[in-house]
Amino acid sequence: MKHLHDQIMPKSQAFWAYILLPSINLTALFLADPINENITHIAYAKHHFSFVLIWACTCSYYLWCCTTKLIDRLIHHKKSCYILCTISCVFMVISILIPYGQSLEWAKLHVRTAMGATIAYILIFCYVLCQLHFIYPQIKKMLNAYLSIITLLCLLFLLTGCVSTLIEISFVILMGILHYRIRRTLDEQVIS
Repeated sequence: MKHLHDQIMPKSQAFWAYILLPSINLTALFLADPINENITHIAYAKHHFSFVLIWACTCSYYLWCCTTKLIDRLIHHKKSCYILCTISCVFMVISILIPYGQSLEWAKLHVRTAMGATIAYILIFCYVLCQLHFIYPQIKKMLNAYLSIITLLCLLFLLTGCVSTLIEISFVILMGILHYRIRRTLDEQVIS
């Protein structure tokens, strides 16, 4: 039985990577100060919760679909990678549902859930790419690009002192393009 992501991706992946994700993410620039505010601020301080929920669901769904498609190519640890990827993507959305401005406890839970889910995703994706590199050495450039993206965003975090809208949207847009490029590279390997 085919997975859900087999039915939706890869035919529409270029549309998601180059049009849908950038459009949704760049819209956030009009709703928040990209350096000093984050996506959560748009939901709770500026009362655009519906936009942020759509943003979270769309971005998490894309990351989940593309990452689980890559996990299909692994030899070892497929089941645990699926579980960890699914949990991290689901908790990305759950973090949005935790009301940030209600109390300090809720704010801490929101931040910890969002950061934990994102860090878990970053680590599982890094693991998947490293494992794929052993099977498909031609994706070394993609692994290097991924590590560069993470390094750049970490430096931006250190410079600004917060997880800003710019960091959040940059991560999603760059990961969308990277996922598309990885799939194209791996598809070319299968054809050759």
